[in-house]
Amino acid sequence: MIINGIITGLIMGGILSLPVLGVALVYGITGIPNFGIGVIGTLGGFIIWSLTPYNLPLAVFIGVGICFPIGYFLQTILLTPISVKGGDSTLFMIITISIGFVFEGLIRVSFPRAIISIDFPRLGSITIGGITAEGFKFIALFFGIGVLVAMRLLEQHTKAGLSLQATSQNLKLATLIGINTKRVFSVAHGIGCCLTCIGAIFWGALYNLTVTTGWYLAFTGFIIAVVGGIGNIWGGMISALVMGMVMSFSGYLLGGTWQSVILYAIVILVLIIAPRGILGSERSL
Repeated sequence: MIINGIITGLIMGGILSLPVLGVALVYGITGIPNFGIGVIGTLGGFIIWSLTPYNLPLAVFIGVGICFPIGYFLQTILLTPISVKGGDSTLFMIITISIGFVFEGLIRVSFPRAIISIDFPRLGSITIGGITAEGFKFIALFFGIGVLVAMRLLEQHTKAGLSLQATSQNLKLATLIGINTKRVFSVAHGIGCCLTCIGAIFWGALYNLTVTTGWYLAFTGFIIAVVGGIGNIWGGMISALVMGMVMSFSGYLLGGTWQSVILYAIVILVLIIAPRGILGSERSL
C-alpha cells in the first residue's frame, strides 16, 4: 500500500505540476492571475478526444495548438489593455473567472458528452527501481518533470527565454532595453494555456475529463503554486509533488472524502509559517 501510495502521489503531483507551471508562468511574467486557464486547457482536451479516432498525434497537436492562440489573443486583446489602464488583481479575477465560464459554456454546447476519457496507449507495465506501474503513468510523471527542465533550459539559454526572464524580473528595465514586453506577455500566456491543456490531457487519460475539471485544475494549481511561491516555477514543482503525495496517502488511509480537508489544512499551516511560499514568491497577490 505504501509503494502504491508513493507511485500514485508522484503521478498525481506530476500531472498537477503542469497546470501549476502554467499558472506560475502566466502570473510570474504578466502579474495576472488567470482563474479560467484550466477551462481553456479542458477545451483543448475535449477537442483532442473528438479527433482521437481519426489520428491521435494530429489530435494532440491540434488540441494543444489551439490553446496557444487562445491565451495569446486573450492577453493581447483583453488583459494587456486592462492592465495598462490600471486593472488590479480583483478585477482580473472577476474577468478571468467570467472567461472560464464562457469557455465552459462553449464546451457544453460543442460536445455531445459532459464526461469523457481520452484513449491513449497504456504501454503495458514498466518497472523502475523495483517499482512497477502502468507505463503511461510513468510517462505522465516524467513529462511533468521534463517540462520543468525544458522551461529552465529555455529560460537560460535562448533569446526568447531571456526575454521572459528579464520581463518577469524588471518590467521597466526590460522595456528600456528594447524588449517587446507586450508580446512577451502574450507568448507567456499562450504557453501557460498549452501547459494546462497537457495537464488536462493526462488527467483525461488517467481519470475522467468533465466540463468542470478545468476549474479543479486551475484552483488546485493556484493553491499549489501559492504554497510553492506564486510565480516560482521550482517551488511550484516541489509543492505539486508534495501535495500529490498528501492527497494520495490521505485517500488511502482515510478515504477520498478527507483528501480536500487535509490538503487545505496543510495549505493553511504552510502559509501561516511561510506566507510567501516554500521557496518564496516572485510576485505578491
